Amino acid sequence: MNKFVTVIFIVVTTLLIGGCAVTQGDWKKASSAVIETQHLIVSDATGNLSNDQLKRSADQAQAMLERILAFWSADSRVDQWGKIRVIFDVPRGTFYSSVLYLGEQDGRRIRIVLVFKAEGSPQMMVQKLTHAVFLQKDKLIRNIMGIITEEQFGNPLSFPACGFSSDDWVLALLEAKSYIPLNKLGPDHESWGMKDFGGRRLMIVDSAKQHKAYAETGSFGNYLFKTYGIEKTKRFDRLSREKDRPWQDVFGISLQELEANWLNNLRANGITREGNVVTLLKLFKENPYATCSEAQKLAPEKQ
Repeated sequence: MNKFVTVIFIVVTTLLIGGCAVTQGDWKKASSAVIETQHLIVSDATGNLSNDQLKRSADQAQAMLERILAFWSADSRVDQWGKIRVIFDVPRGTFYSSVLYLGEQDGRRIRIVLVFKAEGSPQMMVQKLTHAVFLQKDKLIRNIMGIITEEQFGNPLSFPACGFSSDDWVLALLEAKSYIPLNKLGPDHESWGMKDFGGRRLMIVDSAKQHKAYAETGSFGNYLFKTYGIEKTKRFDRLSREKDRPWQDVFGISLQELEANWLNNLRANGITREGNVVTLLKLFKENPYATCSEAQKLAPEKQ
């Protein structure tokens, strides 16, 4: 077994993704075929990909990473962290996703992106590759960066947009009086409907709350990006490594003022999104714990 796959066994015991548990016994041995690109080391944990299929998936992941790096004018940090490991695995049920781990190999920290689907356009791969580039401890800030990029270049069916727009979801939350104030979303997992049991064991304990938190972060992040530009968004990420959430330092106003401006902007444009909001509001009322999968079935680009 490859050393970096062994790391996953050690680092992750149980992870709950979109209501689907991933446990130690689920992991498969990566194929002997390993494709190296400029920034990635790519392997197959499904045991089903031919070398040609793996090569196509590796080329796709490398191309996506290059778009991420160009978009943010960022460095891949290969010199510091080594190449990013990308491992393609089978989906868990009907849920497609990607996750990022930090592991170790030969005494060195490494970045591992596990993608639950190789063919087509993997969901959340762009988001997690962005996280690998901008390693960030604060969950709110890393998701601002990741979701902005996913909505620029990724699969539109990816969580949390799930085929619609993060703006649509937030307008539905406001209508349902189920909105979570941004200052309630902490830097760790607990306030996001997730629980860290230690030893890298992470579970979703409230999928409805998790979806709300991610959708709000996606919409708010896109507002910051469109209103203040890419350089200030990057500066916010960078300065946050020196002090907690430097809203005033970067944007000139407090989080409360930023949040109010963002929500006012959403409401002002809400009439143009009314049809989508009605659809999502219905999904929230029918089953708040399965809104993403149900929304993907109704996504506008699939109609």
